[in-house]
Amino acid sequence: MAREKATEYVILGNSAAGIAAADQIRKADRTGWITIVSDEKTFGYSRVMLPLYIAGKVAKTEMVIAPEEFYASRAIRLIWGETATGLDPSARRVTLASGKTLSYDRLLVATGASAKRLEANGKELPGLFFLRKLEDAEGIRKILSSCSTPAVIIGGGLVGVKSLEALLHLGRQVHLVISSDRILSQMLDKAASDLFLAAMRDRGVHVHFHSDVKAFQGKETLQAAVLADGTILPCCLAIIGKGVAPNVEFLRGTGIRLNQGIVVDDRMATNIPAVWAAGDVAEPLDALQGKNAPSALWPSAVEGGRVAGANMAGVSSVFGGALRMNSVELLGVRVVSAGAWEGDQVLASRRNGGAVYRKLVFARGGLAGYVLAGDIRCAGMLTSLVRNRTEVSAQALAEGLDRGFSYQPRLHMLGGRIETLESQRRES
Repeated sequence: MAREKATEYVILGNSAAGIAAADQIRKADRTGWITIVSDEKTFGYSRVMLPLYIAGKVAKTEMVIAPEEFYASRAIRLIWGETATGLDPSARRVTLASGKTLSYDRLLVATGASAKRLEANGKELPGLFFLRKLEDAEGIRKILSSCSTPAVIIGGGLVGVKSLEALLHLGRQVHLVISSDRILSQMLDKAASDLFLAAMRDRGVHVHFHSDVKAFQGKETLQAAVLADGTILPCCLAIIGKGVAPNVEFLRGTGIRLNQGIVVDDRMATNIPAVWAAGDVAEPLDALQGKNAPSALWPSAVEGGRVAGANMAGVSSVFGGALRMNSVELLGVRVVSAGAWEGDQVLASRRNGGAVYRKLVFARGGLAGYVLAGDIRCAGMLTSLVRNRTEVSAQALAEGLDRGFSYQPRLHMLGGRIETLESQRRES
């Protein structure tokens, strides 16, 4: 009797989603062939730790989430320094930049996203970086070791502010250039953003709102950034964090459904047989919007990778739905936000002289979103209410928070009131 052929799994991407998928596949299929294609010549590491590496707070080895033993113990073939340039779904074949091809029975696209480029004169000067890869962090460390002029960070998102914190830790002077009216505009309202602004200004950061860089100056290396209003900022280093775009160019014309990224169902499957997608390149169902949307968050990438890997190996698994949620601690200020920005009712409050801020957004009889700044201890409970669309009275929730709910309470809904059955305080 002929032995059944082992399944060929190919995973494009060696970060959170790809690593989680490979691990899940091997748990369910002990004999299948697993190949991971990485565009870097490294084992899997945490990109969110790159600013900590720049600051000297972690060593390179501490960033690794999938060491060599991970691949060896799971019989995973790792091809590194390669990118996918083409896909033929009918032949089930991937073409790599080197010209090599890989055949697959089941394919996961976890190619992530790339930094959006800044169209400005002088953008090719040495000294400009997009902090997306380890080689970027290495380049930044090298520049910092040889120059003493200020640094310019362009963009007030997570990449920008965490890079800023790393540079401040090293004692560097920093200019932050933001095109909008606030820091972390994708996760914070103006009131919460202003807490970060105050902390930055206390540390000597020059923040330029409603502005952008129109040109870079220098001969052999970067010497200055020129703002749209003509202001010249001397600098030897510029870090650009203007958002990301999913890496989907090689998929155009293949029949795979694309928006900004790859549209997937609740099993992380695409509209093409035997092809799944997860991580920053995918657009899963958003738990609140009820439609597919990008979810460039590490926890979503891990969960999406696990769900995709399980289904690729024949084990049914469902993605719970992405939820826009961000948590950041910056210069001693902690902030968490989740869910929607607009609703039927908004309750905002401040205490401790304005150092603690809370905003609750309600819609359709429940909590639709929130922002906590300075005191985030109720974030776990609030996130659960948002994700589960729990019916709750706005006034009862606000009053309960003021009294000090348990951070993971069992809530009993009765007549629009919340009764706390557990009152033990616990950080989420």
